[in-house]
Amino acid sequence: MPEIKSESKLLLDLVLHILLTPIVFFQIIFGKKQFKDLFRPFHDIYLFLFDAKFTSFIVILTILISVFAWLFLPEEIFSLLLNYPQDLLDYTRWFSLISSGFIHANLIHLFGNMLALFIFGKVLERRIGTKKTIWIYLGAMLISSIGDSLIGLSLSSTGGSSGASGAIMGLVAAAILFEPLYITYQLLIPLPIMVVGWLSIYADFSGILNPSGDGVARFAHAFGYLSILMIMFFFSGEEKSKLKKGFYINLISLGIFGLIYFLFL
Repeated sequence: MPEIKSESKLLLDLVLHILLTPIVFFQIIFGKKQFKDLFRPFHDIYLFLFDAKFTSFIVILTILISVFAWLFLPEEIFSLLLNYPQDLLDYTRWFSLISSGFIHANLIHLFGNMLALFIFGKVLERRIGTKKTIWIYLGAMLISSIGDSLIGLSLSSTGGSSGASGAIMGLVAAAILFEPLYITYQLLIPLPIMVVGWLSIYADFSGILNPSGDGVARFAHAFGYLSILMIMFFFSGEEKSKLKKGFYINLISLGIFGLIYFLFL
């Protein structure tokens, strides 16, 4: 499988290209390099965007379906693609457990989800490969939709839900267990991906305990995180060991952060 470049590796390569630009320019003048070598950074960025095949594909597909739905689908057809709690009781509507994951309410909803999908999906695909990333994504989408529907039925909710966030939270949970120390720039500063995952988990479970009416499907997110507990049964013994090791790294790191907080803050 071709190498899937990390964010840090891309950043270092871009900085190196910039620093070497004057040297490359003189090499071009003396015939040692070609003019196209000046544009190598753009080639590297292109490869970075598309080297994780499934992640890139699902991001593009979700964007296309969401935009098509906004522009061309009548409201009554659009609403059929949403997932409603009562759909769980009607097998002819079970398709909505998946279809709802490919449409989004608005541009902000879509952008936020696709950014998270790109970052966490790429980390996971780089670590465990394309096939297992697909299993986790689709498995988390299905489990989170079912879980959210069950909660909705118990609360007599009738509202429809949309978005890939439940599936993405499955990727988040898996990524922080498989690659807890991977450095990401999602929050514009370099942080271990487990820290970004903790912030996401904290926000969602805080939202469940203290509902704010922000329209975010917190229960779908929660079931997305928890889906890894079911999906892991399909992993090999070696992969389960890696998950266990990642869990301990997260647990110890959380303990250290908690100790620092209570002692010094």
